[in-house]
Amino acid sequence: MSFETVKIGSAEIIFDKEETEKYYTEHIYSCECRDCRNFYEHIKRNPELLGFLADFGLNFNSVEEILSRDLGNDRDSLIHHEAYYVVCGRIEGNDVEFEKFGVKISFLREASAPGDKRGEYFFIAIENDFPFIIDEERDFLTRKFKTPWNRKLKGVMSI
Repeated sequence: MSFETVKIGSAEIIFDKEETEKYYTEHIYSCECRDCRNFYEHIKRNPELLGFLADFGLNFNSVEEILSRDLGNDRDSLIHHEAYYVVCGRIEGNDVEFEKFGVKISFLREASAPGDKRGEYFFIAIENDFPFIIDEERDFLTRKFKTPWNRKLKGVMSI
């Protein structure tokens, strides 16, 4: 294990980039639903955010949990996305929240994101309201709450 430390606000973020990369290789896959692909496309177009996530060993299109909800009922309405990435390590001090790279970023000791985690870990959450930018139709009649965890269980919970 090779830990790195960064100071963000009053908190020390202690993480193992290699262990995080290994965790994602073994446990997480990329969701291909329309909402997740829309989120990934926005992140992919943000090179500074991509670099920030990579510094912690994260792949932008492999998330522990992603929540999406429409903020309107037409193609031009925004979609609120919250994505939770798990990082091997710990936060010493308080949780941290700030805006940078055009999104809200949170470092959280806990989040309601199920998964197969062992040992010390924390979450980096990325949150923002994004427009729908992928080139396909939006379907508002069957909006679902979709996460990688739900799909592993072969079910999708409706909201």
